[in-house]
Amino acid sequence: MDIYIILIASILFFTISFIFLNHINPTSLFTGMAFILALLALMTLLFALLSNYNERLAYWIVIPIALIFVLIAVFWIVILVTAVLINTRIMLKRERKSVANLLPLISLISIIVVEIVLAIINYFLGDYQLVKILLTFVNGCISYFIFIFLMYAFTATLYKLLPSIRKIDYILILGAGLNKDRVTPLLASRIDAGIKFFHKQKKRRKHQPTIILCGGQGPDELISEALAMKNYVDETYGTDYPIYLEDKSTTTLENIAFAEKIAQKQDGIHSFKESNIALATSDYHLLRAGKIAQTMKISTFGVGGKTRFYYIPTAFIREFIGYVVLKKRFHLIILLVILLLSIAQYLL
Repeated sequence: MDIYIILIASILFFTISFIFLNHINPTSLFTGMAFILALLALMTLLFALLSNYNERLAYWIVIPIALIFVLIAVFWIVILVTAVLINTRIMLKRERKSVANLLPLISLISIIVVEIVLAIINYFLGDYQLVKILLTFVNGCISYFIFIFLMYAFTATLYKLLPSIRKIDYILILGAGLNKDRVTPLLASRIDAGIKFFHKQKKRRKHQPTIILCGGQGPDELISEALAMKNYVDETYGTDYPIYLEDKSTTTLENIAFAEKIAQKQDGIHSFKESNIALATSDYHLLRAGKIAQTMKISTFGVGGKTRFYYIPTAFIREFIGYVVLKKRFHLIILLVILLLSIAQYLL
């Protein structure tokens, strides 16, 4: 079969798969995977066409790109260690010292220690069949979670960047911690993103979504997060916004569930399942928040508030751990499959 037909068919298949998956579940990692495969097929087709037109030009374009990937493949550990050390140094200078803020460094050290231990075990006990199975299984698990992390990162970026083509009914701005009775810069960025999206809907869709400010009162907070957010909106943007306050929740799941009850009471809707919902939160938290909504059978659109660049690795690793816990049954099944394949490789 002609290579061009195969590539065009692949582009069509993965593009249609992406559109379908993005419609029914934009937070699925399969959505991000379909987009990547469609993009790779398109790039391959363009290279094939360019190579057919001017082979020398095609290779002059591809060789530098290939060299970059080779350098990354060879020196990835040096690049990774350098990046993590720089990030940790900045974090310790600008944020308080805590285990959570040291997650990138802890993760890196853990992976290096595990690989060193595996190398020692392989050197001294590598001839034993049980050890071979163990090493294959552990390396398989590490490779799996690295792959899932990359897919999670890409899908999270895609979820944030893809524009909403729907008329949104409700914008849920999710709470974060307060400084006594004032919003923190992190929470302010979420509110700013939600208000900016409100105006986009008003301008482009000729429609005003209802804003629901979500967040209860923590033990060290003087007022609820919802009320502090309302005060910030009034002071910064004015009072001319359709706003409901949800001031009882303490988790993302409760944010969404309690906001739904308020919308049911105020507007008489049946549920958020029949409404178009946007979640405004920090960009690193978007995908997991969307996945939590998906577990409630609620499809959402993500609106990301800006996060300080140096804080993203720490926050993103924490969110990824939360995602793994959220989908623990699925990942446990995959780990069981990896174990069975490891056993089969040496016993069958």
